[in-house]
Amino acid sequence: MTAVSVALLSAFAFNPAHAAPTCASSTAIDGTPVLTCAEPGSVPVSDSRDALQVQVQAGAGITSTNRNTAALDLRGVGQQVSNAGRIENTDTRNNGYAIAVNGANANIVNSGVISSGDRAIEVLGGTGGMRVENTGEILARRQAVRSLEGFENAEVINHGLIESRDGRALQLRGDGARVINHGTLIGGEEVVEARGNFYMENYGTVLLRDGIDDEDGVQFASGEIHNWGLIQGSDDGVDIDEGLVRNYATGRIISTGDTGSGVDIDPEFDNGVDPIRPSGPLTIINEGYIEGPRAIGADPAAQSNVDIINSGTLVGRSGAAIELAPGQGDSTLTLTGGSEIFGDVFFGAGNDGVFIDSLGAAGVLSSGVIDGGLGINSVRFVSYALSDLLSFVYEDERVELSFMTAFGKVSGAFRNFSQWDFGVDDARFDTLTLASRFDGSNAVPAPATLPLLLGALGGLCLVGRRRRG
Repeated sequence: MTAVSVALLSAFAFNPAHAAPTCASSTAIDGTPVLTCAEPGSVPVSDSRDALQVQVQAGAGITSTNRNTAALDLRGVGQQVSNAGRIENTDTRNNGYAIAVNGANANIVNSGVISSGDRAIEVLGGTGGMRVENTGEILARRQAVRSLEGFENAEVINHGLIESRDGRALQLRGDGARVINHGTLIGGEEVVEARGNFYMENYGTVLLRDGIDDEDGVQFASGEIHNWGLIQGSDDGVDIDEGLVRNYATGRIISTGDTGSGVDIDPEFDNGVDPIRPSGPLTIINEGYIEGPRAIGADPAAQSNVDIINSGTLVGRSGAAIELAPGQGDSTLTLTGGSEIFGDVFFGAGNDGVFIDSLGAAGVLSSGVIDGGLGINSVRFVSYALSDLLSFVYEDERVELSFMTAFGKVSGAFRNFSQWDFGVDDARFDTLTLASRFDGSNAVPAPATLPLLLGALGGLCLVGRRRRG
């Protein structure tokens, strides 16, 4: 080595001008500690000062190259991060973080890039309250944003891109997690995984990376999901134990696989904290589009009560649009508005009810058969009279009927239903009695016999109110 080479190496090794930049510490007028990062590649930061404000300017950044050192380690309470630049950990080994949260009530606002060779934002301690607001990109090999059981009330508001290559975009296992998505969430496992008392509004896109099989779009134990956008999984679109799924008119929930469901109902409630127990009631309201091998399906061991209200479209590519479990509890299906069902409907062992109310189009109730399963099952024509019924044929344990609506004739096929109610008349019939009034040729009961028929019904109880679990 020449003397010149030695001199150059020595200059770069010891000249402070070549050292990695650091973020500058200052104090705001009100006494709030401030850390400003104005250059790219600043050295990692670990700070335990409460109410600290970390400001990473556009074009600047904080970089770690070692999984043992997070680029930004937040250890205080109520710390605020505003990133317009880049916060990154380039180590691709497990348990490396761009941002590690070890305190409570951290608030991370990202309009730049937060990236990691493992996890981007990881909660390692504290008691809860983290809030992430993203209009930029949060990228990771495994979970992009992660908080586990015991860290409650985490919140993610996304208008940008949150993507995991091999893991979940969001893994929020603490109670009371909340997600509002207007952007894009992409995962390599379940895209969103949560547990108890979860709440989500999706206006954007939730989907898996190409080529990922047998994974869900959104999976959670209890709570509510409201969807105006696209939720797509290769196993289930939405996998839920108990609570509410509401899919609005613009919403699409889709299972692209061969065995899953658009909405899948699990048999047990498991929030990772409390003892596992049977799942509680579930309500599914569909005003949009739900598709899968089954649009709505249940694990064979499920026993919960399920209420489904459909004014949208349910598509079952396997032939079953709705397939509840054999032992499913008392459940209901309400068909209203522009309801369309492509496939059979299978109830379980409970006392089940179908409610037909103010349909908005002629056609068929379902392209297949609506099967009540075991139990005492009933059909109620909520907004229709007996005189609206055009035909009622009972043969081989199957009823085929048609009735008139304001928009034309509607027909349907039923199996395993024993009671038929008409809301306008407050009238109830059993299957054989109603079938005896028709000969299958679109005849209606003669007007002279109708008063006698209604009089005979005076002592009968009216149909019970719709079950609500």
